[in-house]
Amino acid sequence: MWRARCELWGTWTDDGGRADARTVVVLCYVLSYDDLARDDAWSVPVEDGVTLTIGRDDDAVVPGPPTSGGEQRIGLGDRWASSKHASLEVLDGGGLLSDLGSRNGTWVNGEKIAQRIVQDRDLVEIGRSLFVVRRVRADLAERARQRDRRLGPTRTLSPEVARLVDDLGRIARSRDPVLVLAETGAGKESLAETVHELSGRKGPLVRVDAGAIPESLFESTFLGHRKGAFTGADAPRTGVIAQADRGTLFLDEVGNLPPPAQAKLLRAIETGLVTPVGANEPDKVDVRWIAATNRDLFGDAGFRADLLRRLAGYVARVPPLRDRREDLGTIAAHVLREADARKAEITTAAARRLLHGPLPGNVRQLRAALRSAVLLAGGAPIDVEHIPEDLRGDADGYVASVRPGSLPPGPNGPPPGGGKARRPTAEELTRVLADAHGNVVHAAEHLGTHPRQVYRWIERYGLDLEALRGG
Repeated sequence: MWRARCELWGTWTDDGGRADARTVVVLCYVLSYDDLARDDAWSVPVEDGVTLTIGRDDDAVVPGPPTSGGEQRIGLGDRWASSKHASLEVLDGGGLLSDLGSRNGTWVNGEKIAQRIVQDRDLVEIGRSLFVVRRVRADLAERARQRDRRLGPTRTLSPEVARLVDDLGRIARSRDPVLVLAETGAGKESLAETVHELSGRKGPLVRVDAGAIPESLFESTFLGHRKGAFTGADAPRTGVIAQADRGTLFLDEVGNLPPPAQAKLLRAIETGLVTPVGANEPDKVDVRWIAATNRDLFGDAGFRADLLRRLAGYVARVPPLRDRREDLGTIAAHVLREADARKAEITTAAARRLLHGPLPGNVRQLRAALRSAVLLAGGAPIDVEHIPEDLRGDADGYVASVRPGSLPPGPNGPPPGGGKARRPTAEELTRVLADAHGNVVHAAEHLGTHPRQVYRWIERYGLDLEALRGG
């Protein structure tokens, strides 16, 4: 079983905490279709001017430092990959993915390619290995590369989530409340667990679905009651706020609280006192508040602004799963371990529908889909028929690449059969480079050629590339 841990060679420096604002291309290995239960995801940044070659290698070579020629190699333990399968070349801040004549082809977002400029969050299939390409700030890429960033039970390769976890590590030991904004199923409870674990608080983490409690039961549920306080109160009840004393109270779907309940909750937060129904004196409590919602409370006139200010000490925005597919491998492996599945193979067609699709229900939906699919497959590879119908998608089942700001197809187009593109005139090249703001990778895509060829044309015509970049 292949286990890889990538190191970045000579790129990151200790700058005293100052952010490295460079944009880097990061290749994230997510999972193998041959075994979704194998948690061996990793990521590696690819420096500008470096070519990363990817191919089959039984010894699974982890990327080392670039050679003097600016080359690195990844060896995949994937019998479906060719020995020299594909290359990722980074020039001028952009990534150029090329198939190297592989037996089974290289695929981007479900489309077989010969050569493609890859964009942020593009999905790449090499053999039966799934990758995600990210283009992010260098300092964020470094955080995600480290294997100790965890959101709940799973580690993360997402730069955005890694930054969030780092922030929470600093926030957690304070008493500041945390407001979690996330889509349903995206991991709000995992985030609450992370904050509570990092806080070091001695009391428990108490969870309550705030939106599911009828207004008539709010006081009894949140504040508690004494025996005989009302008809049916045959025994005393400790409210959830008091249960969380010296610990953390996680209020899920707080945006669904009715206005009267919001007012009572505000008083408890402001005073740190709770008076159970039927009691004469309040009880002092020490509670860390974490509230979560899938609604935009900042634009919601029905939610009290003063309560929102109390809850929003730190606002944690959790990206939906479709925006952090680099975490699919670690999440899938955890879900399958929970289900006692030692191995789970999936067909390419099923993987494209399940893992490449919009995943509207996020982690929660993926968990339910995987658990049922493994049971239905009965030890055979998971196929399309085992995927819930609402996740099967269309006939292709992949996510279209979003490529903002890319140039329209150029007059040369992609060279047919791998042939050479027509050399543009100096005026044509200048115009294309100007339209691309001096970005050679984008200009090469427009002209249907390789970025290195564009550099040769620039040198031949004596063009001032920095001037075209506006520098």
